[in-house]
Amino acid sequence: MIKDKLKALEIFQSLTEQELEKIVEISFIKKLSKDNILFYEGEMPLYFYALLQGYMKFYKIDLKGHEIILHFFTKPLMMAEMPSLENIPFRATAIAMREDTEVLLIDRKKFLLLLSEDNGFSLNIIKSLTHKIKELEVAINRNLIYDAITKVCSFIKEQPSVLEERKHKEIAIILNMAPETFSRVLKKLKKLNILNPQYTVINHEKLDMFLEF
Repeated sequence: MIKDKLKALEIFQSLTEQELEKIVEISFIKKLSKDNILFYEGEMPLYFYALLQGYMKFYKIDLKGHEIILHFFTKPLMMAEMPSLENIPFRATAIAMREDTEVLLIDRKKFLLLLSEDNGFSLNIIKSLTHKIKELEVAINRNLIYDAITKVCSFIKEQPSVLEERKHKEIAIILNMAPETFSRVLKKLKKLNILNPQYTVINHEKLDMFLEF
């Protein structure tokens, strides 16, 4: 069962059955309900973490007690690799956002031993971290440079089916945008015939116009 779920993770898709068995032997699945904490900011990592199903939110609390959302994870992938690799405290708190969220916990010390023994494991971890860096660059651009409509267009461009699959309130939170602002942008995109009433992109050329500098 765990092996089948591992195959849904891009980081493990190139591994052989024998290599997957090695991961299974040092792992277990943790089931979380909505608002359950996976780990707190400041804790030391004991595991590597992989989201199997559900939604996870990573956030920090600033000096004024305000919540700062750093990331939403909504598909099977590794999370918080850097603290586990470097053995440094978590920089954020991880909380489940949906019922029946499942996370794979991989014993940190044993997994690091596998990484030292197998170049394939190491390369996959590097690829995962590189992908996260690219996503962070996009997020920085989106939040510091783009206006509201460009933020939404950029997000739709990256995830074309997101408006059909996710609640609009959740997307607004991801984009650090008031739900009312997000709704106004969607109405404008519909009026411009970029989106249809079902929130499907019907004119990609017009969508791209908002992303040109």
